[in-house]
Amino acid sequence: MEVIITEWALDTYLQLKHQNIITPQLYKTVIRPDVELLLDYKEPGESPKFSTANFWGPVTAGGSVSSAYKMKWHNFGSGRVQLRLLCYVHDGEVYLCKGYVKSNDRVDRRMMVQMLDHIELIEEGKANEEGRITK
Repeated sequence: MEVIITEWALDTYLQLKHQNIITPQLYKTVIRPDVELLLDYKEPGESPKFSTANFWGPVTAGGSVSSAYKMKWHNFGSGRVQLRLLCYVHDGEVYLCKGYVKSNDRVDRRMMVQMLDHIELIEEGKANEEGRITK
């Protein structure tokens, strides 16, 4: 399994870094190791961390969206925000899509709907790839 960093994910990282929500230390010690767990991801529930609803859950936009998930970090960073990273598993690869701070349920729902657009672009081969994480 390879992890593909999309333009959306990179833009999110840069934005959250600029806002001091993600520091280099938090990236290295929390986010990157959790994202690297996706290299061995096979099925939901296979790894203990992916079995935890507080860390990993389905994307829902009027119902579950097949192969779309969100990674969740609670009380993240000095601002103690709820950080989310949307992921899509497609053709043996995991696409890191949009990340965001969940400030309320409306933001969460809006991001879930945006994810549907991202999935469509990924399936059409139109997602911009900015990098890959491999073993």
